[in-house]
Amino acid sequence: MTSKYDDVANSESKIFGISDKNTKFWFLVIGIVFFFGCHNYMQELIMSLPGFKIGILLGYLEVLGVAICSGIERQVAGETTRKASWGSYGALCLCLIISSATSNIALAYINYPTKVVFRSCKLIPTMLIAVFYNRKRVPWFEFMFGGFISMGMVFFAAADFHVYPNFDFIGIVLVCISVLADAFLPNLQERVFEQGSSRIEVTFFTNILCLFAMTFAFTLSGDLPAALAYALANPYALALLAVYTFIAYIAITFHMALVKEFGGITTVLVGNTRKAMTIVLSFILFPKPTSVLYVFGTILVFGSLIGNAYMKDQDRASREVLKN
Repeated sequence: MTSKYDDVANSESKIFGISDKNTKFWFLVIGIVFFFGCHNYMQELIMSLPGFKIGILLGYLEVLGVAICSGIERQVAGETTRKASWGSYGALCLCLIISSATSNIALAYINYPTKVVFRSCKLIPTMLIAVFYNRKRVPWFEFMFGGFISMGMVFFAAADFHVYPNFDFIGIVLVCISVLADAFLPNLQERVFEQGSSRIEVTFFTNILCLFAMTFAFTLSGDLPAALAYALANPYALALLAVYTFIAYIAITFHMALVKEFGGITTVLVGNTRKAMTIVLSFILFPKPTSVLYVFGTILVFGSLIGNAYMKDQDRASREVLKN
């Protein structure tokens, strides 16, 4: 579905000197696929390190890296004002903390492909929130394919139960909470962008608030000191974490640019499409027990994404014919 400010945003802004709408879209998509692919590979590599048990460190480092890098970028760009309210950034911060923390902790209970595909189902709540909160028109077929995606989630959960004897339902609950919080994010971000905020401003103030909140909470819980002690005692892990933090910032920069230029629902659809590559690479690079249910789940999820893309093209063509 087209965001209500798609045409305006794409006609007035440039990305790395690119002003053409289609060229910008594919540039951002390729950047998202590549850098989030690297990000997810690093995430699973770090989670597989011996003795690494504190998944929240990954979420904390993402926020820390993005806050620092966006702060530097903001200074270079000469931005000195804040256009959106602190309340708006507080809401974004809350969603980001919940999404990041529950998603990373879930990896202690479920395997990575199941987490990835479950998070693909955020398309459904994202659409519902877009309809009732942002007052957008969402075609009927997007809800239909969203239902098929949910069925695929069930297959993946069942497959995880069969191939992992230590499967814990807590992991599913955590990743579902992450999905709900993640569905609010692009819709809230669209609202903030409509207030005139730049990508850099939204990225910086959201993550700086998250950094303060997470530092306070994880210091009190003892998780942050334990994670830092592990990193300092393992130079290889520390190097991987540093690379992971930098890659996370680049990936999030591309993601935020896509939200600003093309809207939240389009960004979620692009994100779901790239997850197909993530799942395949995960099984290739980190061999895991397999199940035919993974195959059925993948067909339902990504077949629905393809069908949804086709129907959107048909719907767009029909509307253009009616206009003419």
